[in-house]
Amino acid sequence: MIRKLVFTLLISVLCCPLNAQNDTVPKVSSLSELTLEELMNIEVVTASKIGQKLSEAPSTMIVITARQIEERGYEQLEDVLRDIPGVDLIHVHGAIPTVATFRGMYGDENKRILLMIDGSIENNIIGDFELAGPAYSLHNAERIEIMWGPGSALYGANAFSGVINIITKKGTDINGFHVQAGYGSFNTALLNGLFGLKKSNFDFAFSGSLVRSDGPVFANRHPDFSNAYIDNAWSFNGNVGYSYKKTKTTLGFRTYQTPIGTGLFTNTPTTLLALPPPGNDNPGNSGTIPYAIRGERPSLWDSYARTVSVENEFYPTSKFTLSTRFRYRETGLSEKTYSYLTFNGILVQKLRFVHSSYRLAGEASAIYSISEHHAFYAGVHYYSDNLEKGYRGTIPDTRVDTVDNIPVSNINSVLKPREYTVQNNIGVYIQYALNTGFLKKTNLTLGGRYDYNDVYGSTINPRLGLINQPHEKFTWKFLFGSAYRAPTNYELFPSTVGFRVPNPGLGPEKIRTYELNLAYAPVKSLWGQVNLFWNTLTDLIITDVPIEGGKTQNKNIGEATTKGFEIKLDVVPVKSFSAFANFTFQKGSERYMVNDSTKKEFDIPNIAEVKGNVGITVDIANIFTVSIIENLTGARSVPSTNLHGEVEGYYITNLVITTNKFFENRVSASLNIRNVFNQTWYDPGIRVADGNFYGTVHEQPGMNGSFKICMSFY
Repeated sequence: MIRKLVFTLLISVLCCPLNAQNDTVPKVSSLSELTLEELMNIEVVTASKIGQKLSEAPSTMIVITARQIEERGYEQLEDVLRDIPGVDLIHVHGAIPTVATFRGMYGDENKRILLMIDGSIENNIIGDFELAGPAYSLHNAERIEIMWGPGSALYGANAFSGVINIITKKGTDINGFHVQAGYGSFNTALLNGLFGLKKSNFDFAFSGSLVRSDGPVFANRHPDFSNAYIDNAWSFNGNVGYSYKKTKTTLGFRTYQTPIGTGLFTNTPTTLLALPPPGNDNPGNSGTIPYAIRGERPSLWDSYARTVSVENEFYPTSKFTLSTRFRYRETGLSEKTYSYLTFNGILVQKLRFVHSSYRLAGEASAIYSISEHHAFYAGVHYYSDNLEKGYRGTIPDTRVDTVDNIPVSNINSVLKPREYTVQNNIGVYIQYALNTGFLKKTNLTLGGRYDYNDVYGSTINPRLGLINQPHEKFTWKFLFGSAYRAPTNYELFPSTVGFRVPNPGLGPEKIRTYELNLAYAPVKSLWGQVNLFWNTLTDLIITDVPIEGGKTQNKNIGEATTKGFEIKLDVVPVKSFSAFANFTFQKGSERYMVNDSTKKEFDIPNIAEVKGNVGITVDIANIFTVSIIENLTGARSVPSTNLHGEVEGYYITNLVITTNKFFENRVSASLNIRNVFNQTWYDPGIRVADGNFYGTVHEQPGMNGSFKICMSFY
């Protein structure tokens, strides 16, 4: 596997011409026209909350541009994460719908990644496991900034293993009305709209998306499997900006509604359905009914997220900027959410999973540049959360009905009143940036953040970034930082199923990271980067720790270490051809004390020791663009509870053909084919993955695709 992976990476790069581009840097009006050299020095904001060159940012980052999103056929966030180094994915095709893990830190189901849109936090307030999904279309993204490593020194809780910031297009970028319509495998249909313009002092940007799909049929679970559907997931985003003299005010609002099935989140009770076992060492004893029952879908996970914000920037001088933000946000699962589940393979229950939470937040920050060599930026961030205590309780319906020869109970359960807690958090951060001519060019970033939460106490998270460019072609960074992941209400106040005892004293998980980043550009058409990382995690939350009386409790008793390296190469010899390759090697180990005398140690499961991606994009005769990307994932270890054992690696090839714009630059089309060679592949099961309630593996679709037409009106 390693030999094939390295050989493929080398061949892909060595076969590419390395002609240097003309020294004249063209003027550009948008990201779609940038050269490789300009892309490597693009201005980013996520690393420091101020604009700075990518090469000078005190973090390891990657920027995915709108042009790359279009050419590579990225429809949602998981498509982007698939092709970058240091990220492992488990596709569940349902409630989650994808588990993403940065640098081997699996075990949290998306709670250790901070997702932002235009710098505003988009994670579920209660700390649930949803992260983006089909409602989060990327058609309105101007770029995506992805930052590896901790971000709590700026952003506070949950900026733990990485930060993703989707920067949306503004009216001046859109300049008209754009619509996309597509159809694809599994009876999938999508519709995206984008409108924007700049008029006098006003900037308007509005976007919306709608997607539906029957989802793939996993016939080994049931011939009529229908639990991976998307039932008209939709979004609406709007920003209205007004600029006057030395101030800019923006009113923003966005909403995402994602009604989908639970997919492969649990196993399938084939024994109850008088079917053969689903295979892969899953006996079929329990799980979710996989087909329509009682005239309704087998499950519905109806998550929502809504945000309203007002932002103001005031810049009285070129050296000073003052920013303020106010937000109201609500997230949850609507009262429509349910699943038909069996835990014993005898009786099916219709269970409801409902919660809602609300946040009021305000932030003020200031940037002061004393000179071209010294800058300070600081801020204060306050939010108050009204959090539901896990899933809402229900009054059960004990009547048992027989449906298709299956006993079903709890059909008409009634929701109890909402129980909630209130958390208040205040965070204060300060950063200092020094730019010097020492050793030709050296930048230093030093800072930290203090947070106090009235439930789990205080945390302090420092950061250090030392960046040196001894030669115009070579840059190195040494990065240190820490972060924390706040305990969720599910962990503080778990349900009584399994005799779990609440632990209101549960504290946050913590991490310290050390990283060395080396970047080299021998010619303007080639750029390479090597990242070496070492992470130590402490106070990890271990679930269901045995305590007295045969009960369990969640406790901060875990520790872990992850280490490895990433290699990234980009080649753009001419405007009509580009290529990229990346390779990741990582190892992770975890340990905790079971009791006073027994220590449990194991490799962190569900991560690939080796991963790689190779892609080329070619413009053919200025008529259409072809993008071919190969994803290579090595074998993945699994928890000791998973009797299936190690999950084999796989090679997946994806092809995207996109026409250039015709008819006065108004119409284009694209064809996206995934898994071109129809490979059979699996992702490891989540949680205990013992084959009983949680499957040992998640089956993945064979070849599938979509066709999309895009039209623009100016």
